[in-house]
Amino acid sequence: MSQSVSNDQIIQSHYKIQAEKHKESSTSTMEDVIIRQKELESIYTFFNLRDVRVICNDVLEIGCGNGFTLEQLASKYPDTKFHGLDFSHDLLNIAAKRKIANGTFSQGDVRKLEFADHSVDIIYTERCLINLLSWEDQQKGLSEIHRVLRKGGYYFMVESFTDGFDNLNKARNELGLGNIPVAHHNLYFDKELFNSFIAPLFSIVEGSALGSDSNALLPNFLSSHYFSARVLHPLLTKGDPNLKNTEFVKFFSFLPPSGNYAPIQAHILQKK
Repeated sequence: MSQSVSNDQIIQSHYKIQAEKHKESSTSTMEDVIIRQKELESIYTFFNLRDVRVICNDVLEIGCGNGFTLEQLASKYPDTKFHGLDFSHDLLNIAAKRKIANGTFSQGDVRKLEFADHSVDIIYTERCLINLLSWEDQQKGLSEIHRVLRKGGYYFMVESFTDGFDNLNKARNELGLGNIPVAHHNLYFDKELFNSFIAPLFSIVEGSALGSDSNALLPNFLSSHYFSARVLHPLLTKGDPNLKNTEFVKFFSFLPPSGNYAPIQAHILQKK
């Protein structure tokens, strides 16, 4: 059995469990409610940007899961066509039950998108490309996203990177806490490799350049939450670093982002 087939089976098995456990819930694939809320806020903020609205006719969500996010966006923007793509048949079976007048769903693979060149205005992903378990496959995914986007189109990525993750574990180690491991079904992007690869394909755009003054569109939008939830909380309680949704963590969820302590980051890429 090839390594790629083995990796694909890991992903299919993981999301089969997610589909059975969470069904149509908004927290499917992300049980930390603060992370999920802030991710959704970042996506909604991005779609509200003036420059995005001007070109926002055809939108593709890659890794749409159970369809929750796409359904919310389709309701807010009835004149925009949305399409959700996912690798997991189990999650798509749930998404397909949603009645969305301006949205459709299909099974697909980001490494080989069945869309024409330059056919989509906006693409977004939410912890999707980190499910490609080799850098080679991640490069294929990024290349396909670039191919399908129209020139000047935007790719909004909410994905995980090693720089914030390494800083998080460094902060934990300084306080006598052990490392948090990367989940078995994830491979985080190496920021240096990532930036080098996308340089000829995309320009990195700051949210402020598109008219946003929202913390939701800062790359480190989850940094303060990760520090409070994965460093301060387990330090005080001597508890499980993966314990989620406690009152302590909710209390500090209002903090603006500071530092670089979150693996999950938001980046706006514009096709050159």
